[in-house]
Amino acid sequence: MMKLFVFASLVAIAFCAPREKRQLSVSTIAVTGAGGSQGCVVTGNVLYANGIKLRDLTAAEQTELTTYQTEVEQYKNQLREILNQRRENLKSRLMSRGQPQQQQQQQNNQVDNEENLPKAPEKPSFCTAEETTQYYFDGCMVQNNKVYVGGQFARDLSSDEQSQLKTFDTEQTAYQKAVQAQMQTQVRGLFGGSDFLSALFGEDSGVNQQQAVATTPASTGTSTLPPKPTVPQFCTAIY
Repeated sequence: MMKLFVFASLVAIAFCAPREKRQLSVSTIAVTGAGGSQGCVVTGNVLYANGIKLRDLTAAEQTELTTYQTEVEQYKNQLREILNQRRENLKSRLMSRGQPQQQQQQQNNQVDNEENLPKAPEKPSFCTAEETTQYYFDGCMVQNNKVYVGGQFARDLSSDEQSQLKTFDTEQTAYQKAVQAQMQTQVRGLFGGSDFLSALFGEDSGVNQQQAVATTPASTGTSTLPPKPTVPQFCTAIY
């Protein structure tokens, strides 16, 4: 019961730890999604990122977009054909029950060969992480080195501020990875290095538990986290 309580506490910390990163740096890079204005959207020849107008596409980028549209349509058609074929194969397999084993094996092999799905087309080069990543700070949002307040464009970041943002992103990413790694180490140490579900319900034998503890002597120790990154002061919220 004590392990269950401690584990629940660790899980709560694990969910809370990276939350700041998600608030400060929310990436929406998808080109093909469920719809809406998130990610990259092109209407006419105008490029938008997360609902914010970026620029007009160049002639080369328009050609790239046309190629991408063709590849996406081909990809959808291939998926549609595979789905229909699998539906027919499923019907055949259901109807083939009771048939000779060799015939059933041939049908199973046919289904197995269809597991290799077509590869989705690569997104266009003009839809980059640099242009679509959003950083949410206290009072404003930064995207593509531009500051927005209340959804309205406010100003461009200076060259010095752009360097600060890159440094912050690098340090925050490293900090988040370190927190997650520490949490994994603590969970492994708590349950003797074994699978936590098995340890929780007492399914590991005493020998296995001793071996796990012996192989992870330092897992219960506390590793040093890198310093928490300093959040850039691109805007000031007045309370």
